[in-house]
Formats: sequence, structure tokens, C-alpha cells
Amino acid sequence: MTNVQTCVKAGPGRVALARIDLPDPGPGQVMIRTTLSTICGSDLHLRDDFPELPAGLPMGHEGVGIVEAVGSGVERFKRGDRVVSCCLQSCGTCEECKTVDPCVCSTHGAPMNLIFGAQGEAFMVGSADHTLAKIPSSIRDREALLVADVLSTGFGAIERAGVKPGQSVAVFAQGPVGLSATLGAKYYGAEPLIAVESVPARVAIAKRLGATHVVDPANAVQEILAITDGKGVHVAVEALGKQQTFENCCRAVRFGGVVSSVGVYGGIPALSLPTDGTFFHRTIVTTFCPAGTRRMQQLLELIDRGRIDPSPLVTHTMKLGDIVAAYDIFAARKDGCVKIAIEP
Repeated sequence: MTNVQTCVKAGPGRVALARIDLPDPGPGQVMIRTTLSTICGSDLHLRDDFPELPAGLPMGHEGVGIVEAVGSGVERFKRGDRVVSCCLQSCGTCEECKTVDPCVCSTHGAPMNLIFGAQGEAFMVGSADHTLAKIPSSIRDREALLVADVLSTGFGAIERAGVKPGQSVAVFAQGPVGLSATLGAKYYGAEPLIAVESVPARVAIAKRLGATHVVDPANAVQEILAITDGKGVHVAVEALGKQQTFENCCRAVRFGGVVSSVGVYGGIPALSLPTDGTFFHRTIVTTFCPAGTRRMQQLLELIDRGRIDPSPLVTHTMKLGDIVAAYDIFAARKDGCVKIAIEP
């Protein structure tokens, strides 16, 4: 048993630091001593939009650290390994892991296969052989941290939409996931690549990551149609999780195009689909963060080879002891905040 300081949900809309006990790792589990974590938009939803989640719930699902203890049956990792944990646990052997994607692992009860407790001094991971990846020595913690969730999710939005070189893409909202989708669209050769954003700091990062155009959300559909000669884009990515943004994506996509949704619609019980002319002959896809060891290894290799650079997403660094203030800064997007690296 190990006692650690961890960020927990303190009640609706509140987090706090508390001490919790972590058991010794069981079969397939490892304990990771955290060296870096971060706050995700999903953490805000867990804090604010799900009152049924109890106080005391350990927070955080994106973590980098050192393997501290190893349970029986773990073959690929040992004490002392520097690793990144996927935000979603996956067994690697169930039908869903083998034929769909490890993110929808039935053994770990997807979509509730989330890691909990990464915003702490240490956290536990199940099915470690399929949920962790070793980090190359050439990659910093703050780069590796992004493959745990946002980078994989953003790239997934582009991949599931089937973007081909030369196709037009619009990414609605340039938060952490939207910026990752912009980076993914650039990697896969999108042209033009249109970012929808009004916050100056995020506009600047979007351009740095490859956006050829940036348009204001208030006039996004009209400006996208103008850029694409009235046809609309091949792919519109919804990365905000709002009804209006989803509708705008539908209206900005051309016939035969794809609306690719990775927004988390916390507090929204249902989406409505516009049934005007934008309703016909489109494809709508949704993506849950592509997961598993192999997925993270692929993204780490792209970073290691210099093919992508996600480092501009990390705009702030704070200590675990300041996690309550960090949540406030992240939620309010203060001082150009996109992602906060949380050090122990």
C-alpha cells in the first residue's frame, strides 16, 4: 500500500488535493510514479457535468512517469522504465481490441475504461502491456505526454475521416484537441487547411502548426464557403462539443464530405442534425481516442523523427500543489493557456 497526494473531485464544480492509498499492483497492473501530467477538457466535464460521479474520485488520465512497481503477469515493462500511459486502458485480446480499436475495449468496459489519478504523485494502470509505451530518451516528457490523449484524438479525427493529400479540411475550435487535429491534417496533406478560432494565442499556434487560413467562428461557414469556391470542405472537424459548432460543420461540408466529431458533448443530452440542404449525402463519423501501446509508439516515432512537433500545445507549467488554480486557469483559458504541464 502506498499513500500519495492526488487531485480529487471535491464535489460538483470543485477539485482539491487529498491523500489516498494505492494498493500494491495486482495481475497485469503497474504503479507509475508521475513525472508529468496535465488537465484535459474531459476533466472539466467530469468535474462540472456529471454530479453522479462521487467526491473523492481521483482526477487525471494523461500521465508520464517511471514504473515504480509491477504486478504479476506484466511482461513488457519493469521497474525503472520511463513510460507514457494511454488515457484508456485496453486488454489487447478482446474482440473489440482486435477488430475495432483498443479504445473500445470490452474487458475494461469502454467507454468507462479511462485512467484515473494521473494528476497525483503516483497512479495505477491496468493491462499495462497494452496500455503503456516506453518513451525514447530523445523525447521530453512534455512531448510524450500529448500522445496519451489529445494528439491521438486529434489525429484520429483526421484518420477516420479518410483525409487524402490535397483535400480541404476545416477544424472548428483550436483547443488542445482541435490543434492536434490541425497538426494531423497538416501531416496528412490537407490543403487548404482552415482553422476556426478567435482567441489570438490559439490563432497563432494554429498557424504555427500548419493552418493556411484562420476564420472567425461568427462567420465561419460563409468564410469557408468563400475559400472553397462555394463548395465547402471535404472534411469538417468538430472539436468543441457544442450544438452550434456541430451544425456549422454540417453546413461547411461539401456533398460527399465528412463531418468528423471529436467534441465531448458534456451536459448536452442529444445533438440535432440540420435537415436543410446540408443534410443530404454527407458522412458523419465520431472518434473515441485511438488507444493502445502500438498507437502511442507510432505517434512517438513521428515526434522522434521530427515529422510532427506538438510542443506548442504546452503553454504553461505548474506544480501539483497548485492544481486547483491550474484548473481555473485552464477552464478560463487565461493567459493564452492551451495545455498545462503539471509537475509533482
